[in-house]
Amino acid sequence: MNNLKPLKWPGLIALFVVPTILNFIACRIAIPVLDSAKIFPIEISYFISVGLGVLAPMFFAAIFLTSREIKTYITRDILMRMRVKKLSLTDSIWAVAGFIILVLASFLIAKLILPVFNIDATPFFFRNMPLKAENFFILYVWPLFFFFNIFGEEFFWRGYIQPRQELLNKKWTWLFHGLLWAFWHLPMGLDLILASLPIFFILPAIVQIRQNTSIAIIIHFVFGAFGFLALALGMIH
Repeated sequence: MNNLKPLKWPGLIALFVVPTILNFIACRIAIPVLDSAKIFPIEISYFISVGLGVLAPMFFAAIFLTSREIKTYITRDILMRMRVKKLSLTDSIWAVAGFIILVLASFLIAKLILPVFNIDATPFFFRNMPLKAENFFILYVWPLFFFFNIFGEEFFWRGYIQPRQELLNKKWTWLFHGLLWAFWHLPMGLDLILASLPIFFILPAIVQIRQNTSIAIIIHFVFGAFGFLALALGMIH
C-alpha cells in the first residue's frame, strides 16, 4: 500500500467506461435478444447478461489487476491491497449507521420524490416482480448472480479503483467516484439511477473515511439482498 500509485484521469475514466460499455451491451442488446426468445423470464436474461457479461469479468479483473500491481496472487495480500479487512467496533458502528441512513434516504426518495415525477423505480428487467409461483425458481438462481453483483462491484470499484483514486481526487474522491459509479448504471435506466442516488455516494464516502472496503461489502450485501427479496416476495411495490 505504501507504493500505491495514483490513478490518472484517463486511466480512471477508462476503468469506468469499459465496464459501462459492457453493461450497455448486456442491458440494451443481450437482455432484449434473450427475452425475445421466450425461453425463460427476463430476470434470468438479466442474471445471464449482466452477471456473466459484466459483473463476473469485473470480479476477475479486480483480482487480476490487483495481483499484477502487487506482483503476487496470495489471497491475503490481494485483500490487504483492496482494504478488505476485519471490522473494528468503530467500523461496525459505521456499517450500521451507513445502512440506516441509506435505507431512510432511499425510502424518502422512493415515497416522496419519485411519485411527484411519476417515476417507477423498478428496473425494466424485473417486470415479473413480485414473483408468481411459476417463477419462484428465480430465487434459486439469484444467489450466484448476487455473489458477482456484490463482490464484482465492490472488489472492482472500492477495492481496486478507490484506493488509487483517493491519491488523485483527494477529499473529493467520494463525489467523483459516486458520479462515475452512477454512470455505470446508466444502461439500466435513468429511473434506477434516481432511485439509487444515496448508495452511489454513501458507500464510497464511508470507505474513504474508514479505509475499509469490508464496510461497503456488508452494506451493499444487506441492502441489495433485502431490496431484491422484498421486491420478489411483494413486500414493497
